[in-house]
Amino acid sequence: MRGTQVQGRFKVEFEHQSIDEGIVDELRAPVGTTVNWYVWDQDYFTNNPDIVLDDIYDVSNQTVGQGRRWKDPFEMPVVMAQLLRSTNIMNERGFYVTDTLRLVIPVVDVQRLLPSMVGNPSNHIKDRIEFQGEIFIPTRVLTRGRYADNYAVFTIDCNQVNSEEMVNDVQFQSFVQ
Repeated sequence: MRGTQVQGRFKVEFEHQSIDEGIVDELRAPVGTTVNWYVWDQDYFTNNPDIVLDDIYDVSNQTVGQGRRWKDPFEMPVVMAQLLRSTNIMNERGFYVTDTLRLVIPVVDVQRLLPSMVGNPSNHIKDRIEFQGEIFIPTRVLTRGRYADNYAVFTIDCNQVNSEEMVNDVQFQSFVQ
């Protein structure tokens, strides 16, 4: 008599490893690209709130050598980076358009480089991402491709950070036009 939990030759662990290898070897390596990822430095902010924020306004401190901080960037490999030019819809902000970036990142790379994102995708909403000389902020992080209790990729939607939004951020002065 056969049991109800019969698995064939290829168990979930095997399939999980096979899918991860396939995404990395067949997609990321030949057709993927990389982005520079800046992780928000929460420890610096927690230890130095008076240095990070302006005394009066809820903006980054403008004093030289002070202000918001992100950790040094690292290269994040992505399967796909889709840039959509000026896709924002007119709203109460008026004629303020920015580009939108959608990244598809293999779960194995997220586990290796941003492990805290796996348990809580909103952990990295304050991060910054550089792609093709522009800075973006993640706005939505979604897990995709569910099989058993695993996922295959993360989809990260980002909005461009315009120059006037970075004038007080020392680390991004080279991107201010």
